[in-house]
Amino acid sequence: MNNETEPQNAADQEEAGIPLKKALLILGAVTGIIIVAGLVVGYSFFWGKYQRQTYDDIVLEAAKHRVKANPKDAIAHLELGYAYLLRQEVDKALKEYKEAYDLDPKNRQVRYNLALGYTAGNEYEEAIKLLEPLAKEGIFDFDSHYSLGEAYYLNKQYPEAVKAFSEAVSIRPGFASAYYYMALSYKEMGKTEEALEAADKALRLVPKYKEVLELKAELTGNPAGGENNGG
Repeated sequence: MNNETEPQNAADQEEAGIPLKKALLILGAVTGIIIVAGLVVGYSFFWGKYQRQTYDDIVLEAAKHRVKANPKDAIAHLELGYAYLLRQEVDKALKEYKEAYDLDPKNRQVRYNLALGYTAGNEYEEAIKLLEPLAKEGIFDFDSHYSLGEAYYLNKQYPEAVKAFSEAVSIRPGFASAYYYMALSYKEMGKTEEALEAADKALRLVPKYKEVLELKAELTGNPAGGENNGG
Protein backbone atom coordinates (compact mmCIF):
# COMPACT_ATOMS: atom_id res chain seq x y z
CA MET A 1 0.00 0.00 0.00
CA ASN A 2 1.24 3.45 -0.88
CA ASN A 3 1.20 5.67 2.21
CA GLU A 4 2.98 8.67 0.72
CA THR A 5 -0.20 10.76 0.34
CA GLU A 6 -1.42 10.18 3.90
CA PRO A 7 -0.54 12.58 6.76
CA GLN A 8 2.13 11.05 8.94
CA ASN A 9 1.96 13.23 12.10
CA ALA A 10 0.19 16.04 13.96
CA ALA A 11 1.90 18.70 11.86
CA ASP A 12 0.73 16.99 8.70
CA GLN A 13 -2.83 16.84 10.13
CA GLU A 14 -2.75 20.61 10.81
CA GLU A 15 -1.92 21.19 7.15
CA ALA A 16 -4.52 18.70 5.92
CA GLY A 17 -7.61 20.55 7.36
CA ILE A 18 -9.04 23.03 9.96
CA PRO A 19 -8.14 21.97 13.52
CA LEU A 20 -11.09 20.79 15.63
CA LYS A 21 -10.69 23.54 18.24
CA LYS A 22 -10.62 26.27 15.61
CA ALA A 23 -13.64 24.75 13.88
CA LEU A 24 -15.62 24.80 17.12
CA LEU A 25 -14.72 28.44 17.72
CA ILE A 26 -15.85 29.42 14.22
CA LEU A 27 -19.08 27.45 14.63
CA GLY A 28 -19.76 29.16 17.96
CA ALA A 29 -19.16 32.60 16.47
CA VAL A 30 -21.46 31.96 13.52
CA THR A 31 -24.18 30.59 15.82
CA GLY A 32 -23.88 33.69 18.02
CA ILE A 33 -24.29 35.99 15.02
CA ILE A 34 -27.39 34.09 13.89
CA ILE A 35 -28.96 34.30 17.37
CA VAL A 36 -28.28 38.04 17.71
CA ALA A 37 -29.65 38.69 14.23
CA GLY A 38 -32.76 36.68 15.08
CA LEU A 39 -33.31 38.67 18.28
CA VAL A 40 -32.94 41.99 16.46
CA VAL A 41 -35.40 40.97 13.75
CA GLY A 42 -37.80 39.49 16.29
CA TYR A 43 -37.75 42.63 18.45
CA SER A 44 -38.19 44.94 15.47
CA PHE A 45 -41.04 43.07 13.81
CA PHE A 46 -42.74 41.16 16.63
CA TRP A 47 -41.79 41.60 20.29
CA GLY A 48 -41.01 45.31 20.02
CA LYS A 49 -44.42 45.98 18.58
CA TYR A 50 -46.18 44.53 21.62
CA GLN A 51 -43.75 46.02 24.13
CA ARG A 52 -44.52 49.46 22.74
CA GLN A 53 -48.26 48.88 23.11
CA THR A 54 -49.48 50.53 26.31
CA TYR A 55 -52.35 49.59 28.60
CA ASP A 56 -54.39 52.45 27.11
CA ASP A 57 -53.78 51.05 23.60
CA ILE A 58 -55.03 47.62 24.65
CA VAL A 59 -58.15 49.08 26.29
CA LEU A 60 -58.88 51.17 23.19
CA GLU A 61 -58.52 48.26 20.76
CA ALA A 62 -60.74 46.03 22.90
CA ALA A 63 -63.40 48.75 23.16
CA LYS A 64 -63.33 49.41 19.42
CA HIS A 65 -63.78 45.70 18.76
CA ARG A 66 -66.78 45.55 21.09
CA VAL A 67 -68.46 48.56 19.44
CA LYS A 68 -67.86 47.06 16.01
CA ALA A 69 -69.43 43.80 17.14
CA ASN A 70 -72.33 45.51 19.01
CA PRO A 71 -72.96 48.96 17.48
CA LYS A 72 -76.31 49.30 19.28
CA ASP A 73 -74.88 48.47 22.71
CA ALA A 74 -74.82 51.64 24.82
CA ILE A 75 -72.34 50.17 27.31
CA ALA A 76 -69.94 49.30 24.49
CA HIS A 77 -69.94 52.95 23.39
CA LEU A 78 -69.52 53.95 27.03
CA GLU A 79 -66.41 51.79 27.31
CA LEU A 80 -64.99 53.21 24.09
CA GLY A 81 -65.62 56.72 25.38
CA TYR A 82 -63.74 55.85 28.56
CA ALA A 83 -60.86 54.43 26.52
CA TYR A 84 -60.61 57.70 24.61
CA LEU A 85 -60.80 59.69 27.83
CA LEU A 86 -57.83 57.72 29.20
CA ARG A 87 -55.87 58.99 26.22
CA GLN A 88 -57.05 62.59 26.75
CA GLU A 89 -58.98 62.46 23.46
CA VAL A 90 -61.95 64.32 24.88
CA ASP A 91 -63.79 65.06 21.61
CA LYS A 92 -63.79 61.39 20.64
CA ALA A 93 -64.82 60.41 24.16
CA LEU A 94 -67.76 62.81 24.09
CA LYS A 95 -68.87 61.48 20.70
CA GLU A 96 -69.06 57.95 22.10
CA TYR A 97 -70.74 59.09 25.33
CA LYS A 98 -73.39 60.95 23.34
CA GLU A 99 -73.95 57.87 21.18
CA ALA A 100 -74.43 55.82 24.35
CA TYR A 101 -76.89 58.42 25.66
CA ASP A 102 -78.89 58.36 22.42
CA LEU A 103 -79.13 54.58 22.69
CA ASP A 104 -80.08 54.48 26.39
CA PRO A 105 -80.91 57.94 27.81
CA LYS A 106 -82.41 56.59 31.03
CA ASN A 107 -79.33 54.59 31.99
CA ARG A 108 -77.84 56.21 35.11
CA GLN A 109 -74.30 55.07 34.30
CA VAL A 110 -74.56 56.50 30.78
CA ARG A 111 -75.81 59.86 32.07
CA TYR A 112 -73.09 60.05 34.69
CA ASN A 113 -70.27 59.29 32.27
CA LEU A 114 -71.60 61.76 29.72
CA ALA A 115 -71.49 64.38 32.48
CA LEU A 116 -67.85 63.48 33.19
CA GLY A 117 -67.14 63.84 29.48
CA TYR A 118 -68.70 67.31 29.46
CA THR A 119 -66.61 68.28 32.50
CA ALA A 120 -63.43 67.03 30.80
CA GLY A 121 -64.38 69.08 27.75
CA ASN A 122 -64.90 72.22 29.89
CA GLU A 123 -68.65 72.18 29.17
CA TYR A 124 -69.56 72.62 32.80
CA GLU A 125 -73.13 73.80 32.36
CA GLU A 126 -73.96 70.71 30.31
CA ALA A 127 -72.37 68.54 33.00
CA ILE A 128 -74.41 70.26 35.71
CA LYS A 129 -77.65 69.68 33.80
CA LEU A 130 -77.00 65.96 33.95
CA LEU A 131 -75.50 65.77 37.43
CA GLU A 132 -78.14 67.79 39.32
CA PRO A 133 -80.94 65.26 38.74
CA LEU A 134 -78.53 62.38 39.31
CA ALA A 135 -77.59 63.79 42.71
CA LYS A 136 -81.24 64.46 43.55
CA GLU A 137 -82.29 60.95 42.55
CA GLY A 138 -79.36 59.29 44.32
CA ILE A 139 -79.27 60.93 47.71
CA PHE A 140 -76.63 58.42 48.80
CA ASP A 141 -74.69 58.52 45.54
CA PHE A 142 -71.33 59.97 46.56
CA ASP A 143 -69.92 60.11 43.02
CA SER A 144 -72.80 62.19 41.67
CA HIS A 145 -72.59 64.72 44.52
CA TYR A 146 -68.80 64.94 44.32
CA SER A 147 -68.73 65.33 40.52
CA LEU A 148 -71.51 67.91 40.75
CA GLY A 149 -69.40 69.83 43.27
CA GLU A 150 -66.45 69.75 40.86
CA ALA A 151 -68.59 71.00 37.98
CA TYR A 152 -70.01 73.81 40.14
CA TYR A 153 -66.52 74.78 41.30
CA LEU A 154 -65.09 74.82 37.78
CA ASN A 155 -68.11 76.85 36.65
CA LYS A 156 -67.39 79.33 39.47
CA GLN A 157 -70.64 78.55 41.29
CA TYR A 158 -68.93 78.40 44.65
CA PRO A 159 -71.88 78.36 47.09
CA GLU A 160 -73.44 75.51 45.09
CA ALA A 161 -70.08 73.72 45.10
CA VAL A 162 -69.83 73.95 48.90
CA LYS A 163 -73.32 72.49 49.25
CA ALA A 164 -72.57 69.60 46.87
CA PHE A 165 -69.27 68.78 48.59
CA SER A 166 -70.97 68.97 52.01
CA GLU A 167 -73.50 66.41 50.83
CA ALA A 168 -70.68 64.27 49.42
CA VAL A 169 -68.79 64.14 52.74
CA SER A 170 -72.00 63.39 54.61
CA ILE A 171 -72.10 60.20 52.54
CA ARG A 172 -68.36 59.47 52.68
CA PRO A 173 -66.75 61.46 55.55
CA GLY A 174 -63.26 60.11 54.93
CA PHE A 175 -62.79 61.58 51.45
CA ALA A 176 -60.15 64.29 51.87
CA SER A 177 -60.41 65.70 48.35
CA ALA A 178 -64.00 66.77 48.97
CA TYR A 179 -62.83 68.88 51.94
CA TYR A 180 -60.01 70.27 49.80
CA TYR A 181 -62.40 71.47 47.10
CA MET A 182 -64.72 72.78 49.77
CA ALA A 183 -61.82 74.82 51.15
CA LEU A 184 -61.04 76.13 47.67
CA SER A 185 -64.67 77.14 47.19
CA TYR A 186 -64.75 78.98 50.53
CA LYS A 187 -61.50 80.71 49.60
CA GLU A 188 -63.04 81.98 46.36
CA MET A 189 -66.02 83.25 48.37
CA GLY A 190 -63.68 85.16 50.67
CA LYS A 191 -64.54 83.00 53.67
CA THR A 192 -61.08 82.35 55.05
CA GLU A 193 -62.15 80.90 58.39
CA GLU A 194 -64.42 78.33 56.77
CA ALA A 195 -61.72 77.53 54.19
CA LEU A 196 -59.19 76.85 56.95
CA GLU A 197 -61.65 74.66 58.80
CA ALA A 198 -62.27 72.55 55.66
CA ALA A 199 -58.53 72.39 54.99
CA ASP A 200 -57.88 71.12 58.52
CA LYS A 201 -60.49 68.39 58.06
CA ALA A 202 -58.69 67.28 54.89
CA LEU A 203 -55.34 67.25 56.71
CA ARG A 204 -56.70 65.15 59.55
CA LEU A 205 -57.47 62.52 56.95
CA VAL A 206 -54.32 62.97 54.87
CA PRO A 207 -51.65 64.84 56.91
CA LYS A 208 -49.22 65.14 53.98
CA TYR A 209 -51.80 66.33 51.45
CA LYS A 210 -49.48 68.64 49.48
CA GLU A 211 -52.13 70.83 47.82
CA VAL A 212 -53.99 71.36 51.09
CA LEU A 213 -50.78 72.26 52.92
CA GLU A 214 -50.01 74.82 50.22
CA LEU A 215 -53.55 76.20 50.37
CA LYS A 216 -53.40 76.52 54.15
CA ALA A 217 -50.04 78.27 53.96
CA GLU A 218 -51.55 80.70 51.46
CA LEU A 219 -54.61 81.31 53.62
CA THR A 220 -52.56 81.92 56.77
CA GLY A 221 -49.81 83.88 55.01
CA ASN A 222 -47.31 81.63 56.75
CA PRO A 223 -45.19 79.30 54.55
CA ALA A 224 -44.86 76.89 57.49
CA GLY A 225 -48.45 77.31 58.61
CA GLY A 226 -49.69 74.32 56.69
CA GLU A 227 -47.58 71.93 58.77
CA ASN A 228 -49.73 72.60 61.82
CA ASN A 229 -52.70 70.35 61.19
CA GLY A 230 -54.49 71.52 64.27
CA GLY A 231 -55.48 74.82 62.64
